[in-house]
Amino acid sequence: MTKTLTSEEIFETTVEYYSHFCGMNISTAKPGIHFIPTTERDLELKGYGRKITLFLLVKDDLCIVSFSPKYQDLINDLINDNINGVIAKLNNTFTLKKNHLMMFHQEVLDRFGEARILNLSDFSLFEGFFRANNPTADPEGWLFEYFSEKVKKEYFAGYFSNSKLVSVSDAPDMPYLESKIQHTGISTMKEERGKGFGKRTVGLATHHLIELGICPQWQCDVDNIASIALAKSIGYQDYGTAYFLEEPN
Repeated sequence: MTKTLTSEEIFETTVEYYSHFCGMNISTAKPGIHFIPTTERDLELKGYGRKITLFLLVKDDLCIVSFSPKYQDLINDLINDNINGVIAKLNNTFTLKKNHLMMFHQEVLDRFGEARILNLSDFSLFEGFFRANNPTADPEGWLFEYFSEKVKKEYFAGYFSNSKLVSVSDAPDMPYLESKIQHTGISTMKEERGKGFGKRTVGLATHHLIELGICPQWQCDVDNIASIALAKSIGYQDYGTAYFLEEPN
């Protein structure tokens, strides 16, 4: 039985998701800078395959710095800085990744063309699509298992043009709340880009997640203007910015 999410539930789940990264409840955080030491930052994060030993969420006049206790001395030197000062000093010390965070607001698409939710019988088409898009990758031994897992959850959507699979949504593993929230990626054949196939595919994937009671989630590199524009075109809005440090295990 499906449970279509309301906009209020999407908001609450998104806040809960990023609260896990921050180590505190964002909804109760007062403006200013909050420094949160947590051993959670010393654990490998599912979906990343690495430790995120520093995670900064910047939203309006709020900055939450979740950090591994091993950086306590470094953090002590930042206590009296403002938000820009904290970010600048950490960037001078580390190479931080910077992601644009988005929250789903409302659906703006009601037609998805030749996009549909994929099923197990689509694997051969998916494998051909994957190999064409990733010519240097070796999918032997893992691709079918990955595909099977995601289609059983009904997380994959694909767009068909002339009976050929030309665009596919992705559903990577989630580090937190994986039964409640799901990131959606998108990949389109190079020669088929600019035709709106990716937009309809990811629009359908998002629509179906909401029908399943799963909160859609989107984040990307801050310089990925195309990804940000695509997300906004299907109903996402800006949420905040994340700065984080990935370290090998």
